[in-house]
Amino acid sequence: MLVSNKIENDNNPYAHILKTMKSNKPFYLIFFATVLAVFVSQNLLGQNELKNPLRVRNTDKLNFANVAAQIPVISTAFPGGNVVIEKILGDTVFFKPDLRDTKSEWFYWCFSVKNNTNKKWFFKATKPNVLTNLGASYSTDGGFNWNWIDKEDHIGSDLFSFNFSGNGEPILFSMGMAYTQKNFDRFMLKYSDSKYLRKSVLTTTRAGRDVEKLLISNFEHEPKVRVLFTARAHAGEMMSNYIIEGMIEALLSENTSMKKLLENVEIMILPFLDKDGVEQGDQGKNRSPRDHNRDYSGVSIYQSTKTIREEIPNWIDGLPWIGIDLHNPGIKGEHNEWVYFVGNENMRVSEAQEKFVNILITSQKGPLEINSKTGFLAYGTAWNKGSNYEQGASFSKWASNFLDTGLMMTTTLEFPFALNNDQIVTQENARLFGQDLIFAISEYIETF
Repeated sequence: MLVSNKIENDNNPYAHILKTMKSNKPFYLIFFATVLAVFVSQNLLGQNELKNPLRVRNTDKLNFANVAAQIPVISTAFPGGNVVIEKILGDTVFFKPDLRDTKSEWFYWCFSVKNNTNKKWFFKATKPNVLTNLGASYSTDGGFNWNWIDKEDHIGSDLFSFNFSGNGEPILFSMGMAYTQKNFDRFMLKYSDSKYLRKSVLTTTRAGRDVEKLLISNFEHEPKVRVLFTARAHAGEMMSNYIIEGMIEALLSENTSMKKLLENVEIMILPFLDKDGVEQGDQGKNRSPRDHNRDYSGVSIYQSTKTIREEIPNWIDGLPWIGIDLHNPGIKGEHNEWVYFVGNENMRVSEAQEKFVNILITSQKGPLEINSKTGFLAYGTAWNKGSNYEQGASFSKWASNFLDTGLMMTTTLEFPFALNNDQIVTQENARLFGQDLIFAISEYIETF
């Protein structure tokens, strides 16, 4: 009681506050209840943000979660690995492609994630146009078999999620179905004893890697025509290798048409022009000072293109020949989500290209369709203009110089990463398209 009297003494500066509280008890009860409600709601919101980072407008709010969250192990320490991890906040990994010596924004990335808890993680691209319109692809067996993420996990144009089982096994993620030397070596094992196949080395890269050269033919017969396929001039364009697998499957099958083709035709396949870029996980496209597919004029700066320019004329040896360069376009959008061939500025070459495209359209049997509306991009259309070749000549431009010395046809194929006019692209139907391609080549040659 003495204490109370002392507190309420007029000399106490807080005495008037206590007197007011006593006389207005209902008001202050309501005041404190309101403060408590706000505090609880803010804490609940914070917990909700941690569980669902998509609701966070300001990602800095999640900094406190770094301590509590079990961070997954993310790696690019494998062939083809590429990513820059900018930060991990809450349940979200923020990433972008590693451009390295590519001069413009580009979209190739591939990384592995190990997670020891049964948990959903979100992956947010911090640059636009690095996910396909199917989102990302993933592999659970080290990159041999790939699937597109489930539709519900493709949350937005720059965001996807994945539910980890927690077994600690690495899951590979990529913008496409990554393909490197190990994929090629495994595929080629089943043909190691084929008498129609000869494998050798075209050249050696700056880093000392072999650039493979495959010759496929019935070597008991002298060829009357030669056909050259090149791929991976741009390191990140992996879908071309699945096309090559399909062509090899057809060529080395027991199919009568293919056996007849190999009696008259010798086919050379160069599956990795930019072998260093493929294994290092580079973009390859728009390299500084120029990429492999702008290295066919002047003095070549890459050993693979230099060797092609020096040795292919000797290999052709005056015979009729065809040269096709396999590519993949941009990641999505117009001219990037359908199969098409790139027209040459030389009208005679262009006419030969259109003839071949029409044969492919009418003869194709696989599920991925090419049509007359989108299957040919004439020179002067969209990006296919002179300004696109200012850095140097492409393979097709170089090959067209042989028009009066045996060239039958040269072209560039652009094969999409994820969608072909709303058809979903997979490893298997890309291989089947490769089979369609080589059968169309056979039919085209028969027209001469």
